[in-house]
Amino acid sequence: MSIPNKIIAGDSVSWTEASFISALGPITSASWKLTYSLRGSLPAGNVDVSGVASGSGWSCQLSPAQSAALNTGSTRLTWYWQAWAQSLDLQQRCTVGSGQLFVSPNLAAMAANTAFDGRSQAEQIYAAINNEIKARVDGGVSVEYSIGNRSLKREPTAELLKLRSHYLTIISNERRAQQLALGQGNSGRVGVRFK
Repeated sequence: MSIPNKIIAGDSVSWTEASFISALGPITSASWKLTYSLRGSLPAGNVDVSGVASGSGWSCQLSPAQSAALNTGSTRLTWYWQAWAQSLDLQQRCTVGSGQLFVSPNLAAMAANTAFDGRSQAEQIYAAINNEIKARVDGGVSVEYSIGNRSLKREPTAELLKLRSHYLTIISNERRAQQLALGQGNSGRVGVRFK
């Protein structure tokens, strides 16, 4: 499916889908309607996008108002989509694809005095782990304490170091994927030529 996997809230978004073959046979705009259903944590943003016939395929579009409703906050949100085709005679229906769509906030639509943290969730957790480790090294945080009959025991530092390494790997993978999406290649690959 050709739906983008990342968009900015408030942008116009359009994509085209070619006709294809399914278990039910050829799926073309001449005899099938194609619809994308987007669902997520902001029910007001739930939307169905109906494809418009374009040759034997479909042209699909999210209006600026529709994409703006997908993210009204200051963090990146994940939406889940399913694409489905229904025959024009309403006798057959099949799901033809599914996936995720990441919607980033529109910074221009945010008030100038609004805080914004553009880091991914993994980057935020990594920073929190580093802050916890630093607080322990500086001596400002107890690893275990009791008040009355209640006690709290925090993760041992060795476990925090494992977690930090885990999240550093996630961040590295996110950055590599972002480079590929921007067409900057995969820095983890080495080209070899044989003569």
